[in-house]
Amino acid sequence: MDKRVFVYWGIGMLMCCTIGYSQNSPNNLSIQQAVETATANYPTIHAKMLAIDANERDAESKKLNYTMPSVVFQAQTLFASSNQVRGTYFSNEGAAIPSSGTTNIDGFASEPVFSSFTTILTSYKLATFGKKEADLKVANASIQQAKLDYEKEVYVHKAKVSDAYILSLVFQEATKIQQKNLERAQAFYQTIKANAIAGLRAGVDTSLAVADIAKAKILLIESQKLAEQQKVRLAELLGLPQNQYQLLDTKLDGTQPFALANNSSDNLNNHPVLRFFEARVNTSTLKINSIQKSYLPAIMARGAVWAKGSGIEDHLGADGNYVYNQSLSGLGFRAYNYMLGLTTVWNMSDIFRIKKEASAQHSLSQVYQKERDEATIKIQSEIAQSAIEYQKAKEVFEQIPLQLTSAKAAYAQAQSRYQAGLGTILEVTQTQMILNRAEIDEIVARNNVWRAVLHQYASKGELSVFLNQFN
Repeated sequence: MDKRVFVYWGIGMLMCCTIGYSQNSPNNLSIQQAVETATANYPTIHAKMLAIDANERDAESKKLNYTMPSVVFQAQTLFASSNQVRGTYFSNEGAAIPSSGTTNIDGFASEPVFSSFTTILTSYKLATFGKKEADLKVANASIQQAKLDYEKEVYVHKAKVSDAYILSLVFQEATKIQQKNLERAQAFYQTIKANAIAGLRAGVDTSLAVADIAKAKILLIESQKLAEQQKVRLAELLGLPQNQYQLLDTKLDGTQPFALANNSSDNLNNHPVLRFFEARVNTSTLKINSIQKSYLPAIMARGAVWAKGSGIEDHLGADGNYVYNQSLSGLGFRAYNYMLGLTTVWNMSDIFRIKKEASAQHSLSQVYQKERDEATIKIQSEIAQSAIEYQKAKEVFEQIPLQLTSAKAAYAQAQSRYQAGLGTILEVTQTQMILNRAEIDEIVARNNVWRAVLHQYASKGELSVFLNQFN
């Protein structure tokens, strides 16, 4: 049987037994350094941080809208006619231009004059009947939602990086084992070659040993490819260029996980993912209240001063009409006014629109609630799956010492029999493949235990407890 089958079997076992959570880097990279580097560099996490800043600025804007008075300055200078007739007109939202002037006794006059007008208007919302408080609660809730979204993204990404890191370790270790397997095949070849030259062994044994070396090199190349591909994947999650670094974490030794696995709790109240979904439901509920409050009017305190100038004189001419002076003297102010008081505007028909808008937001709240329920179900399923994953990984790991010890003994015995002339090279080759498979199985089994423990803590929202073991 081809040795390649065994390494593929080992890697397949690693990938199928568990489901992964799917600038210069340091030369030696621990798992803690990996998650810290990813948190500092990954673009999506930066985007979530910017979203927090955007929501904070939006909240400040809403607060200023209620706490700061509105001050509007307006000034204009016009050269225009002032024909005017008595009667009412509707401004038609600014499309109708008012004409402020005099009515001539002998018909209409189209002579233009200069005029000026300047005003300063101040408004302040004295009472909003709860609209202000509702809007500010929504703004603050949006900030909290953005922060929890950031925490969720960091948490999920840390879980992905941790899983990718442990996977990278097994591929790195597999490469070392295949290198050791190649050296073992080369050493055996030297022994066979010496015996063949001395006439103690047939030349065909030498040919078989050369073929065995070629197979060992192929296994090494395949392992190197898988290790490099996984390191590229890890570098992607770290948000770094594809630089070379050495994975280093001596605590991933296969014994500590058994004690660590039973220390996690089943309390999901502080799970970062569920906290985000809960915050989104809460924000949507507050928006419903804000929408309903927008139907009520606001009482405004208003104050204004304004001045006006005109080229139309205040006295009548000999013909009984006002005198039109077309010089620039019309730009000077001639009348000054002021205003102070309270105003309110209430669009009573808005109630129909507000009801529909509130109903739409209520439907969104239900959507968010269902998504929260779905996330809860998924997390509970992940917890159950990780428990099964851990139990089976533990059972497999317990069989590894027997497998590895027996494989080593069989290989040593086959070598001794061959050296004594009692066995064939095929026996040695077969036991060497069995030993290589046992060595791959050992690192895969140990790695699967660590990944199972990681998935236990990650699914329960306690990833920091797992990572703290590597401080």
